[in-house]
Amino acid sequence: MTKIPNAAAVIGTEVQPACYLCGGHGEILYRDIEDRLFGEPGRWTFKQCPNPDCGLIWLDPMPTRDEIGKAYQNYYTHGQPKGSPSALPGIIIRLIFRLLLSGLLQIHSERKRRRYMYLDQMPPGRLLEVGCGSGRRLARMRALGWKVMGQEIDPAAAEQAHKRWDIDVHLGPLETMDTSAEAFDAVIVSHVIEHVHDPIGLLSTCHRLLKHGGQLVASTPNAASYGHHQFGASWRGLEPPRHLHLFTCGTLMQMSQRVGFSHQRCWTTAVTADNIGRGSRPSTRATIGDHHIFTAGEELCGMLFQIAANRNFMRAKDSGEECVLMATK
Repeated sequence: MTKIPNAAAVIGTEVQPACYLCGGHGEILYRDIEDRLFGEPGRWTFKQCPNPDCGLIWLDPMPTRDEIGKAYQNYYTHGQPKGSPSALPGIIIRLIFRLLLSGLLQIHSERKRRRYMYLDQMPPGRLLEVGCGSGRRLARMRALGWKVMGQEIDPAAAEQAHKRWDIDVHLGPLETMDTSAEAFDAVIVSHVIEHVHDPIGLLSTCHRLLKHGGQLVASTPNAASYGHHQFGASWRGLEPPRHLHLFTCGTLMQMSQRVGFSHQRCWTTAVTADNIGRGSRPSTRATIGDHHIFTAGEELCGMLFQIAANRNFMRAKDSGEECVLMATK
């Protein structure tokens, strides 16, 4: 029996016919995509800019700034999924994968560097994480010697970061932080830029918060990835209605140049392909209000897709599931 959302749960939208970056008229890429991961109501359409020098993908219509919070009612930052006996086979398979395939595919060191947002070889200083969620990554960075601070707009996530990890979190939009002083040696933005209405504004604020010579590191799903090519409308990276824009290295570089960053470089990585393989199957569907617990079969799909994605990545270095932008102020 189909569950009909109440009127208060329906997310208000506004039309976005033009490309955010170049103003081109978008062409429909996918229609009527549902939120399979967290069960928020609605059907969503993605458009893509036809400009070969752009190619940005975005939602049209798009949740309004006032309504976007409804898209996070069941989001993972509000708690951890409850364990159950049915989850145990999947957990065991994932551990086996981590132990065996990471070595076999020679991605262990890359996974480690990603865990530290590629700052593990930089001398520790003051660090800000934009959209810090539960604070787990900041706790990890603090163990390396960084003086950490988080920013978050989700009160539940900010509370978890403070209570569990004793991390100072600015609760509110990034632009409401004091940007008059160049305060940070590094700013990290992990899987946040795809969630915001004004990505260039986000990067501009990060630029103002950095000291001269400071490092920005931002990661986001790669719209040109092998997984997107393979899974199409079921690709995990789409995640409507929370992912408002989807980028490539080219579009990330364009935006960082506009706000004044120097020495930019952008690359893709395939080390997260197992997550994409687990979450991109058409059968993957969360129950409204619950967290999805991956089955043993989905974990196996993730393992096999990691192998396939790594093989493809050896031939096409721009096909990784994540783009990573590193830029200097």
